[in-house]
Amino acid sequence: MRNNLLLRGIVLGTVALVLGTGLLGAGPASAHAALVGTDPEEGATLATAPSTITFTFNENVSRRAQVAVAAPDGTQVDVGRIRAVDNTVTAAVPDVDQRGTYSASYRVISADGHPVTGTVTYDVTAGRSVKQVDTPAPEGFVHRHRSHFFWGILAAVVAIVLLLAPLRRREEAEEK
Repeated sequence: MRNNLLLRGIVLGTVALVLGTGLLGAGPASAHAALVGTDPEEGATLATAPSTITFTFNENVSRRAQVAVAAPDGTQVDVGRIRAVDNTVTAAVPDVDQRGTYSASYRVISADGHPVTGTVTYDVTAGRSVKQVDTPAPEGFVHRHRSHFFWGILAAVVAIVLLLAPLRRREEAEEK
């Protein structure tokens, strides 16, 4: 009877530890650069296409930034020079002369070495009319980190098995 109580305590403790770790996460050490502002702003409506696009982050980013702009008809705009200085990334964008919704995507490396990506959209009211192509929906957090969830669950199962195996052997030895 005492072994069953001990076994239950270990199982409940392990489950609480796994759930607590999952809910708390890694804390501030896992913080990556976050987008805090753009020019043009997300969802802005502009009379003319901007000549530059600026992304501002909450921390410094690597100089190896990438920016891609998709025109309303889905074609990629030839982005000019991209400059990353401290926490700001600026890209020169030529006028495409299309009316509609543009999407500007970025990829930067945060100060902790992790890549950070995102997309902002803005509308331009001047230019020739083209058939608008829908931009794909961005991936969600769970979709981007599905492999982390898999390995975390697998590690929890292995830990539980390794904790329970000696208790099971002890119970079998006592029964003999």
